[in-house]
This record gives sequence, structure tokens and C-alpha cells, in this order.
Amino acid sequence: MPLDGSTADPRATQYRLAVSPSGRQVHVPISGDDRLRLVKALPGRWSEVIMARERGETIEQIHRWARVPLTPETECRGRCDPPCLRCHIAGIYAWLETQLNEIARNRARLMV
Repeated sequence: MPLDGSTADPRATQYRLAVSPSGRQVHVPISGDDRLRLVKALPGRWSEVIMARERGETIEQIHRWARVPLTPETECRGRCDPPCLRCHIAGIYAWLETQLNEIARNRARLMV
């Protein structure tokens, strides 16, 4: 796998390390369609927000049309009250990574 940043494309096939039933480690392919299916399953307009972010729109640009509060970056240190756009996006990406790893674990169970 190249390490030059070309793997940052969410449409590219990613490989996740998982354990097969025999106990060996396997690289499980996760397609861009797998990722897109999860993103589109997000409630409300969050799928639009994540797709815009992955297209390269800045947090400020998304804030303008999504109408989600945006705490200044200097004040946002992980958890905001109420949650700001940065906290919501971070939470969604954490959830997304968890789901992608779960898909890899499930697929690894099918491997010999």
C-alpha cells in the first residue's frame, strides 16, 4: 500500500487487518461502496455534511449551509457544550471507522 497520501481517497479500496477463524491475520478489502453505504445511512443531513467534507469543503463552508453551531477552534478542545460542528464530525468519523472495522472482522470470519 502506498504511503504517499493517495490512500486518503475515500473511494479507493482500503485494507483492514483482521483475524480469520484459523487465527491468522488477513488484510480484508473495504470498498468505497462499503464506506459510501455507511455514510448514506447517517441520519438527517449528516451524510451530506460528511460527503462535503470528503470533497474538500472546509468546516466553515459546511457551517454556512448546515446551520450547525461552530465553536472557535481555540475554544473547542474535544468536547463542546452544546456540541459544535467539529465535535459532531469527529464523532461521525469515529463511528464510521468502528463500523468499517466491524465489516472487516465479519468478512475475516468467512475466510479460512
